[in-house]
Amino acid sequence: MHFFDTILPLALVALSTTNAAPVLQAAAGSQPIPNSYIVVMKANTTDEKFESHRSWVSSKMSAEAGVNNVGVKNDFNFDDRFKAYSGIFDEDVLKQISDDDMVDYIEPDLPVKAHKIIIQKNAPSWGLGRISSKKAGSKDFIYDEGAGEGITAYVVDTGIDVKHPDFGGRAIWGTNTVDSLDEDCGNHGTHVAGTIAGTKYGVAKKAKLVAVKVLGCGGQGSITGILMGINWAVKHAREHGGIRKSVMNLSLGSSHSPAFNAAIKAVVDAGFFVAVSAGNDNIDASKSSPASEPVVCTIGATDFNDKIASFSNFGSAVDLFAPGVDIVSTFPNGANEALSGTSMASPHVAGLAAYLMSRENISGGYLCERMQRLAWDSVNGAPMGTTRKLIFNGGRNGEVLPPKKSKKPKVPKRKKVATVPADCPSLPRGSYPAAPSS
Repeated sequence: MHFFDTILPLALVALSTTNAAPVLQAAAGSQPIPNSYIVVMKANTTDEKFESHRSWVSSKMSAEAGVNNVGVKNDFNFDDRFKAYSGIFDEDVLKQISDDDMVDYIEPDLPVKAHKIIIQKNAPSWGLGRISSKKAGSKDFIYDEGAGEGITAYVVDTGIDVKHPDFGGRAIWGTNTVDSLDEDCGNHGTHVAGTIAGTKYGVAKKAKLVAVKVLGCGGQGSITGILMGINWAVKHAREHGGIRKSVMNLSLGSSHSPAFNAAIKAVVDAGFFVAVSAGNDNIDASKSSPASEPVVCTIGATDFNDKIASFSNFGSAVDLFAPGVDIVSTFPNGANEALSGTSMASPHVAGLAAYLMSRENISGGYLCERMQRLAWDSVNGAPMGTTRKLIFNGGRNGEVLPPKKSKKPKVPKRKKVATVPADCPSLPRGSYPAAPSS
């Protein structure tokens, strides 16, 4: 299996006429998916006009006699905040689409990668102890016994091994937009899910998990596939417990994409908390999506000494840092494994969001700010213009701190504090999956 470490940033160039919607093209070096496009509608487009436009496009494509697998493939409507569709179109139809006054812009569909770099066996677990302590080196994880109960975390990734014993029956399969294999053959999503809500390895130990598979066995997918996945998650959350009791994690990214950013902004505006990994290319996170979208909570990675990880992206787009080096968590088939990457940092924050959402009754739109106010200014080695804030769950000297004064809803009565060891056992002897090449 091979996870690409670098995808060149997307330079966007308008190719259309003055009155037409711009068709954005990837600059040389990027790798858009051939003939596949995402068409984004203007904000004032009604459902009726959207449907009429799609029907018109379909009628245009029906003229392509004998051509299979072309035309509109998927449509997206996030609470009327973001309307778009994707499909395969030839140049003539694309030009006619761009001439429609309802179209805002068109962009090529892009590859998306999981943000993961290395595997190291037999590494100690330290992330949980770190996020509940003032200083590095603590071996205890201090947390409120509520532990995210009543909150659902949507893991937009390679899937989840929902039968892993560390999930205690709290994980379910949601949807699959990338292939026909409803399992985590990529391993990445199961590890992420364990850090969010595993019984042993998780931050929010009582939260529920939903697998939203958008990346295949090699950790690769498309923006279209991800839009399909998050569209499903929004609808599912609305039907099961509510968006304001839900968090989402995306430990993945692509070159900069306006459509990707606009879609994920619509998800946050609808009430979701969304944590995303900053990326592992040691570059400014503003060059990738969805990390560059201002309303998401973008997470960089630190090591054991609170130093920014050598691979972590940085810059003003990063909101918080979390442990991301040699993080032990769940792995398919009942195993555990140590991985490094901003993919491992982001689920610490998604788990903390679920934990705080449950304990303090905070809605998704306020959670990133709440965590920034709780965080320690302890990250060292970050470039100028990058935050130094390392997440903290509020545990100090065996106590869970009350929230600072804010415009958030009233905080419920604090529950008893529980303390558990954060150390994870060494991996048992045996055979384990090989590390992906870097």
